Amino acid sequence: MKKLFFMMVSIGSILVILGSCTASGTITVGSATMSGTYASSCNDISGSSAIGTWVPSDVVANRDVLVVVGNDNVSEEMYFYTDATCPTLSAYIKDGNDNFTVGDKSGDYYKVTYAEARFNVMANTSTAETFYESHFSQYNITNQGTAINLVIGTEYKMPSNGNTYMNLYSVTSTTVQTGDDSTSTQPTAMDSMVMTKQ
Repeated sequence: MKKLFFMMVSIGSILVILGSCTASGTITVGSATMSGTYASSCNDISGSSAIGTWVPSDVVANRDVLVVVGNDNVSEEMYFYTDATCPTLSAYIKDGNDNFTVGDKSGDYYKVTYAEARFNVMANTSTAETFYESHFSQYNITNQGTAINLVIGTEYKMPSNGNTYMNLYSVTSTTVQTGDDSTSTQPTAMDSMVMTKQ
């Protein structure tokens, strides 16, 4: 899903966690239409080299989520959990993308472009809070020049870089999968987990 970082088990709990990002609108991709919220299954990443480097050290599993929030707006989200079955949240990150435009078909997928307009992060544990504050400081990521100071359990919102990204989307009547977007190179393969409409 992107750039900076490389709920409960029940569906109802996923939607509760996503309450701050309201689904609305539709986007047509080929012959399919995206609307509402899509979420992957819980993915056990224990033992991954990303833990402690790109995600907090208390993370054991993750889940990909995509929310259609307007007729040309999507929120690409990653949720991180402290156990393998995803009941306890460590943190989440959300990329708010505007001007979502569908281009040519590429094999079974469609090329898309969008501008990253917003970035939100929420640390739900002290480990996640320390990790993200350190990560932002290390990579000189600020909120318009101001150091990012997280509060556990509170979503931190800031404008993003505004860059235009290229990506690939695979959309069916019930699922969405995406590539790993880039400002310079058109992705050619899927990268996210398959997300199913909730």
